[in-house]
Parts: sequence; structure tokens; C-alpha cells
Amino acid sequence: MLKQSYRDAGKPRNRTLWRPSRGIRTCCIADVHDPIARVAWWQAFEPDFLEVVGLLDNAAGQRLLNEYEWIRAEVAKVIRQPSLAEEALWWCVQSLPKDLRPGESLQQRHARLVDEARRSVEDRLRPAWERERRYWQEKAEAARREPPRERPEGGGPTPGPQKAADPTPWFIRELGLTWPCTEAEVKAAWRRGAKIHHPDQGGSSESFIAFKKAYEHAVEFLRGQAAA
Repeated sequence: MLKQSYRDAGKPRNRTLWRPSRGIRTCCIADVHDPIARVAWWQAFEPDFLEVVGLLDNAAGQRLLNEYEWIRAEVAKVIRQPSLAEEALWWCVQSLPKDLRPGESLQQRHARLVDEARRSVEDRLRPAWERERRYWQEKAEAARREPPRERPEGGGPTPGPQKAADPTPWFIRELGLTWPCTEAEVKAAWRRGAKIHHPDQGGSSESFIAFKKAYEHAVEFLRGQAAA
């Protein structure tokens, strides 16, 4: 598929397209049994690519580097890039002990670790979900209890200061932003926060997973607003 697309795009036929050192497994494409298969594959994509570049001379390596974004986009048509939720699940799997249980195969161990990681992520995020649910429930109850304001004659707005309810969704607040905001601001907040919450930077896996979940919700919310 990549070779054909490469030629259809008007590229010379005698050019060598990058061949990954890791094979493309069926589970990476269908992703039926292994929800984190693509995460490890895509994490190895760039190092493998740079390894191939290092085997070429300077001119050929630079030409291949210039095609990196195009090659990555073509590969993504076959193996879609993982979601933030899948990446969070993968990070959680890496934090679990990898010892084999008696009579357990490698495939059984992997399936068990994925199940344990999924339950762990849900358990860690459930308190935040409950707090958020209670927050909006209390907001709705307070709004129902508040008596309606009388409008002055003429139908104009009621004079005097009026305190508006906070319209900022929880995932926007989690990123340290206020509503309204743009997708570019959300992505910038993610880049800043990832350096703080990432376990390799001194943060905890729980805070990193929650922060990534907030970022994923924020991006989906903003794109839904744009499409509406």
C-alpha cells in the first residue's frame, strides 16, 4: 500500500521506502484482542525510522527525513495511532509486576496485566468522576432552588450585579484553563502539564492518567463544538 501510494504521489519508482524493523502484526491493525498493541508499535516507530536513516549516507538520510511526516501519515492509514486512553492504559501496564504465575503463558500474563490495568485506571478515575457528577448535580439543584428574578418594566435586564454560574467544564479546569478556550490553548496546557505529571519527571502515574483523560475530553469537546 505504501509503495503504491508513494508512486501515485509522483515520487520516483527507484526510491526505497522505509521498511520498519518491527513487523506489522494483525492485532496492530484489527486491535481486537490487544487494546495496547498499537501503543508500543508507534512508540518504536520513530526510533526505528531514525535507525534506518543512520544507515544511509548524509544526502540519502536527509531526503528520507524530509519524507518523515508523509510516511508517518501513510502508515497511520493502516495502523491508526492510539488514543490517549490507550496510552494511559499502556503506562499502567508498564507499572505492574511482570512475574509469571505458575502455569501461566506469556499471552495469558499479558491479558491479565491489561485487565488489571483497566480496572486500576477505572478505580483511580472513579473518585474524580464522582466529584464531578456531584459538582454539577449541586449546581443544578442550586439553580432550581434560586427564585426567578423579576424583570423591570420594558423587559430589560435586572439592574445590579448578577453572579453567573461557572461555565468551565471539569476537564478544562483540570488543565488549568477557563472556558472559553481554544484547542491550541488546550494543547499548550497539555504540553506544560505533561512535564509536571509524567512519572519520569517526578509526577505520579495517577495524576498523569487523570491529566491525560482531561486533555482527551477537552479535545473531543472542542471538536464537537466546532462541528456543531
